[in-house]
Amino acid sequence: MRRLGLGRMSTGEYQANLNGLNMFFGAVLGLVLTGTEKLDAWQFGVMLFCLTGNVITILFISSSRNRVSYAVFALVNALIFPYVMGFLLRAPDLAPDKIQPTLLVWTVMTIVVEFWARQEDPEAAAQQT
Repeated sequence: MRRLGLGRMSTGEYQANLNGLNMFFGAVLGLVLTGTEKLDAWQFGVMLFCLTGNVITILFISSSRNRVSYAVFALVNALIFPYVMGFLLRAPDLAPDKIQPTLLVWTVMTIVVEFWARQEDPEAAAQQT
């Protein structure tokens, strides 16, 4: 696996992966939201509030010591997002259909990066000795 470049990630590679994922999926989510013209201001606000919660949960996967819990929570949130929006907005088809796959892929890719084996950080190793 190492010969293929699939060994342990360095700290820089880890940060580059997370930064790239977050920038890319932030942009994709913005593109996906172009399908929200049919929402009134209140409905759009509710959707933004719920999406913000999902995005924060995804970001917590790599920022919290409870990363397994946040990984599960983010997956569940992404899976139920359209149903929650249908319930909250009292209309099952108001949420753009591409939001769920965007959240799911972002969550899964973050989980892959977060749980991929990493090299020990040289600074942390020096502090332990």
